[in-house]
Amino acid sequence: MVTYDTKTENGVPYSSALYLRNFEYQTVVDDLDGLVVTKHAIMKGEGSVTSYTIGSRSLSRQTLSASEVLKLWDKLWAKKKQLEGYSSRKAVGVVLRDW
Repeated sequence: MVTYDTKTENGVPYSSALYLRNFEYQTVVDDLDGLVVTKHAIMKGEGSVTSYTIGSRSLSRQTLSASEVLKLWDKLWAKKKQLEGYSSRKAVGVVLRDW
């Protein structure tokens, strides 16, 4: 059961905890989408340049290794499943019945 603890400017009640949970979920999904792009770039061999210098200007960027991408992927995937409410229970056995 959802308890509404806040109202919008038009007087419509909503749950701030549910709003924050949905915002966190969307952030995790967006990060996962970004990791998919990063993973594809690493698989293609792109992204090996980490800094550029042109004249007096310089630009540096951080690149992730394949192992770091996979670790971050697993962490974000677990967080997504937690926010969706899935548990990591495992089926131990099945009992067949003949009625």
